[in-house]
Amino acid sequence: MADLILTARRIHVLGTHAPVQALLIRDGRIAAAGTEAEARAAALPGAAHEHVDGVVTPGLVDAHVHLTLWALARRRVDLNAARTLEEGVAAIAQAATTGEGWIRGLGWDQNRWGGLPHRDALDAVTGGRPVFTQSHDLHSVWVNGEALRRCGITRDTPDPEGGTIVRDAAGEPTGVLLEEAMKLVSAHLPVESPAEVREALLDAQRECHRLGLTGVHSVEVTGLEDFTQMELDGELRLRVLQAIQLNRLDQALALGLRSGFGGEWIRIGGLKMFLDGALGSRTALMREPYAGSTERGISTLPPEEFRGHVRRAAEGGISSTVHAIGDAAVELAIDVLGSAPRVAAMPHRIEHVQLCPPDLWERAGRSGLIGSMQPIHLMNDIPAAELHWGHERSRGAYPFSHLMRAGMTLAFGSDVPVESCDPRIGLYAAVRRVGWNGEPAEGWWQENAISAEDALRAYTEGPAVAAGLSHRTGRLLPGYDADLVVWAVDPLDCEPEQLRTMNCVLTMVAGETVHRS
Repeated sequence: MADLILTARRIHVLGTHAPVQALLIRDGRIAAAGTEAEARAAALPGAAHEHVDGVVTPGLVDAHVHLTLWALARRRVDLNAARTLEEGVAAIAQAATTGEGWIRGLGWDQNRWGGLPHRDALDAVTGGRPVFTQSHDLHSVWVNGEALRRCGITRDTPDPEGGTIVRDAAGEPTGVLLEEAMKLVSAHLPVESPAEVREALLDAQRECHRLGLTGVHSVEVTGLEDFTQMELDGELRLRVLQAIQLNRLDQALALGLRSGFGGEWIRIGGLKMFLDGALGSRTALMREPYAGSTERGISTLPPEEFRGHVRRAAEGGISSTVHAIGDAAVELAIDVLGSAPRVAAMPHRIEHVQLCPPDLWERAGRSGLIGSMQPIHLMNDIPAAELHWGHERSRGAYPFSHLMRAGMTLAFGSDVPVESCDPRIGLYAAVRRVGWNGEPAEGWWQENAISAEDALRAYTEGPAVAAGLSHRTGRLLPGYDADLVVWAVDPLDCEPEQLRTMNCVLTMVAGETVHRS
C-alpha cells in the first residue's frame, strides 16, 4: 500500500504536542506528523494525498462495552423508548404477534416507570410464549409466568447467593429477578447460531465506525470466540481488549494466558469481577443506607474471596477489572486492588466508580488504578441518585475532575447496551453534567465536570493506558497506529451543545478508511 499524506484543517495528535497540519501514514501506522512539507519530504515515491475538510483526532475507544449483547439486542424488542409500563407492554404485545418461542427485550427502567413491573402485565399479552426482558442497567430481568414455569421457579425456590427473586405479599414470584437470580432464567435461553452472531457483530462494528470508535474494551461473558473468528475471516476492524470472566480463571491460568497476550486486533485484558449491583435497583453496595431505607445494597463477592481472586490472578500475570458502583464497593476495590501485586502488561481497573466520596479521591489517585467510567450514565442517573443517595451524598457521583486532579487515569466508555455507545454524548455529559432534559441548567455538581480536551483524552489516551498500549495507541505520533477520526467541527474548540451532534466525517483504522459520511 502506498504512503498516504493526510491533511486537514487541524490535527490534534495529543500528548504534549501542539496540533499539526499533516500526517504521513505508512503500513497502518503514523510515519510522520508535522507540516505538509515535512510529511511530503518523508513520504516514499508514489505517495497519495488526501485533504479532509475537518478536524482530526485519534480514534476513540469505548472502554466498557457488552458488544455481542448490544449487537444482538439491536434485533430484539427495544424498551429504552418506553416511557411507561403500558408502552413497554404494548411493545412486547406487538412482538408477540409474529414468530414463535422466546420473546426477548431490553431497556425497561423501573425509575422511569415508577416501580418494578409484574409478570401479570406480560401474561396478558403474550399468549403463552415465554418472555425474557433485561432492565436498562442489566442488573434485573422481568419475565412472564410461562418463563417462570419453564425454568421451575416457584414460591419455594430459594434466592441464590448474591441475587433476589422479587416476591409479592403472598410469597409468589412477581417475575422480576435481581442480580445472580437472573441466571435462573438466562441459563434456559436458546443460543443464537454463529452466523446470526457474526451478522449482528458486523452490523454493530459498522455503527461503531460511524460514531468514531476504532476500538472497544469488551467486558462480557461471550465475545472472544466471535472476535477471533472475525479476525480469521479478515472482518474485524475494531481493536478489542477482551476481559476474562471469573468462571474461566482456572482455565486461563492452566493455559498460561496472561493480560496483554494477543495481536494487532485482539488482546487479553483483566479478570472481570463484580462487587455489587446497580443504582436503579438499589443493589449497589453502600456505606450508609439508601435514602428512606435501612438497606445498603448487595455484596456479590465476599471481600476475602475477592482479595484471593485478585492475588491469584496477578500472580499468574492477569490484572483485575472490577465492577464497583456504590461507595462501599468502590472503597473495597481501591483498598484491594491498590495493594495487590502489579501486573506488568496493564494496570488493575475499577469499572463504573459511580459513587466515590471526597475522602476516597486522594486514595484513588494514589492507587495507580484506572477509573473506567461512563459519563453518559449520569444523564439518566441524576434523578435516581437524588432519590436514592440524596443531594449531598451525590457530590461524590461521577467525580471526574477530582479523580483526575488526584492523579487517577480515566478511561471513558458507555456500558452499551445499557446506554448508547455514541461517544459524542459521553463527551457532552462529562463537560455539561446535565440530564437528557438539559437540567439542571448550571450542571449537576458541576465541580466534577471536566474540559472537552480532558474528556477526549479519557476516550483516547486513557483507554490506551488501561490496555497497556500507551506507546502505540491513543495519539497520532510517529510509530502509533493510524486509527483516527475526522470531525466536522473541532471538539476542543466548539460549544458544548455541538459535541453531542458533531458529524463524524471519516473514520480510519490501521490506515484504512472504514467509514465516510
